Amino acid sequence: MLVNPDTAAARRAEDALWCATDAVLRRTGAGEVAPPRHPARKAAAHQAGTEPLPLTGPPDRKGPAGGGPRTVPLPCPAAGRWAVDLAAPAPHLGAAVGRALASIPQGRGTTKDTEGPGVVLRAWKAEEATVLGETAERLDQVWPAVLAELQEGISQIALLGGRAIDGFTDFTTHGAVFVNAARLTVGRTGLPGWVRLADALVHEGTHTRCNAAAFSTPFLMAATGPGSSVMTPLRPDPRPLAGLFQQTVVLVRQAVLYRLIHQEAPLPDPQREAVSARRARLMEQASQGLDTLGGHRAALTPAGEAVRAEAADLLAEEEAREGTRPGRLPGGRA
Repeated sequence: MLVNPDTAAARRAEDALWCATDAVLRRTGAGEVAPPRHPARKAAAHQAGTEPLPLTGPPDRKGPAGGGPRTVPLPCPAAGRWAVDLAAPAPHLGAAVGRALASIPQGRGTTKDTEGPGVVLRAWKAEEATVLGETAERLDQVWPAVLAELQEGISQIALLGGRAIDGFTDFTTHGAVFVNAARLTVGRTGLPGWVRLADALVHEGTHTRCNAAAFSTPFLMAATGPGSSVMTPLRPDPRPLAGLFQQTVVLVRQAVLYRLIHQEAPLPDPQREAVSARRARLMEQASQGLDTLGGHRAALTPAGEAVRAEAADLLAEEEAREGTRPGRLPGGRA
């Protein structure tokens, strides 16, 4: 299923997706456009259907100056080394940012000033790589299954500067996740950078997992038109039902993450309180997502209904752990 991490299932879904991607590239003669299972390779396969090849030519694989992959092994003692690419700005990533900006509601700026309301790609700093290393180590301590699944699906992490977007995934650049650099620093509520980055990686990594799974397994019936758009817990604008479906899985997983951090991670009391508050909000949003999704069960395939039921059961377990009941937060608040 999708809600509880499953590394073997994630690997099978990734294998199917990349097998199809490689078939497209072989058919169009673009097989050398990027290394295997690289997000630029996925972007090339999408582009091959509508634009002539070669695209921008093979990337320079010597390092970030040529736009090629830059693999930086990060320490993760019990799970091995996470050889994830700390991505430098590159054309396939820039195109994804442009699509993300085009999709946000009007009224939010798109200036290229990184201190302003827009968003741009930016390079990693050494101290940010250190935060990512700590995040991987902490995830291995509190939830090794989710770290193992992230390792299957994420091959690039791109940093964003600016305020328009906290993070996103883009199926055209499958394998890349985009995270705002602010998420690697202490938040307004006192959450440390590693917690906020773990939150972001679980969020975006779950979208990656859902996208790969949906490539082989339909979770929703065929789209029925504009009426299938719904309001969701995480966006101010109506989203397709698929967006609600994925958000619900994301939110339930995040609630589990924060419970495990609260239980397992050594945190001072103020940070522990911030973790509890964040989890309470996630539980509320997950409940909202499940309620809305429950009103559209006729649009779910049997596989989609199984995921919805799994998410509902897992959220019920989380509520029971806190002595809460559906629709209420810990402490009895409505």
